Amino acid sequence: MRIRLKALPPEKAVDFFRQKGFKIGFDYRDVWQAEHQAAFTVAKAMQMDLLRDIREQIDAALELGLPFADFRETLMPNLVRRGWWGRAMMTDPKTGETKEVQLGSTRRLKVIYDTNLRTAHAEGQWDRIQASKEALPFLMYDHTPSVHERKEHAAWDGMVLPADDPWWQSHYPVKAWGCKCRVVQMSRRQVDRMGAKIGKAPQERYVDYLNKRSGETSRVPVGVDPAFHYSPGGRRASLVKHLAERIEQVSPELKSTAVRAVTGEAFAAWAANPVGAFPVAVLPQKYIEALGASTDVVRLSSETMLKQQRVHPELQASEYSLVQDTVDRGLGIHEAGGSMVFLLEEGGYVSVVKATASGKALFLTSFRRLSSDDAKRQREIQRLLRKK
Repeated sequence: MRIRLKALPPEKAVDFFRQKGFKIGFDYRDVWQAEHQAAFTVAKAMQMDLLRDIREQIDAALELGLPFADFRETLMPNLVRRGWWGRAMMTDPKTGETKEVQLGSTRRLKVIYDTNLRTAHAEGQWDRIQASKEALPFLMYDHTPSVHERKEHAAWDGMVLPADDPWWQSHYPVKAWGCKCRVVQMSRRQVDRMGAKIGKAPQERYVDYLNKRSGETSRVPVGVDPAFHYSPGGRRASLVKHLAERIEQVSPELKSTAVRAVTGEAFAAWAANPVGAFPVAVLPQKYIEALGASTDVVRLSSETMLKQQRVHPELQASEYSLVQDTVDRGLGIHEAGGSMVFLLEEGGYVSVVKATASGKALFLTSFRRLSSDDAKRQREIQRLLRKK
């Protein structure tokens, strides 16, 4: 018995697509894996206004359910008019090499259309799965044949696993270019009615893949295209990662302002259900050197945020905007063990920042408000000053 899927209501898919930022890339490997959950890109669309035009048509196709023919008919004349069509000579900004490349074509538009719509619908469905998995706790892999058939995907057809099985984290479709596979969410009664069995995830085999554009090597399960090797539902973690990277790219004199702009409502929404690591401060150069770091953006991990909520439940989400104040106006104290303590006597806040062993990341490891009792507060301040 083959279950036929009904089209998902588009709200979740549209929401997923609209939360994305933009990222320009010359090669499809320049925006890699989970970055696609946070940023919209089209390889070799190197102007932001061009990228926006393509995105607008994808958005319309998602919201209105437009078929590819309508999408192409609307977008193609604009791309032709702007010179982004056919083959052209372009210089790769990463290598400096000038070569002939393919810009717009019917085939490329089909890939852009299919990939963005399928991944948006898949991510939207994943949100629905998480919301309803108590009543519908199982997923069945539904393989749909495609032009470039993948024997691994065909072998998974009809397999039923719990929705929380770790296997879905690396195999929940879409997991390859042109892949049309889906999942069907089911109750126990539906599984029994089909005569299906709840199985065990197949044993994994991995291959190492080197992204020659970034130099990054990753272990990828066989049957998963390296470009699609990321977990479903990771958009929030990808978003905060993208946010931190965007702040790193801002000019130095504007970085503090950029951090303050996001440690308001955006931070409060993140703190309610933290995933990933949120940017909360930017360090001046003297402190970066003291910590041996190669970045100036301080992140607050989801694990530390959950610890903060347990240990310091008195702190409101809005108070975390003061982390930047402790850095800008507070006293910096270099502790043994590679941490910086920032004491802001006005208001009585203390932040602790630590660099990773490699120096590639900075994390806020503690944030607290000093005691409101004057005597106790003074003792705490003197203890911190003695460290300096």
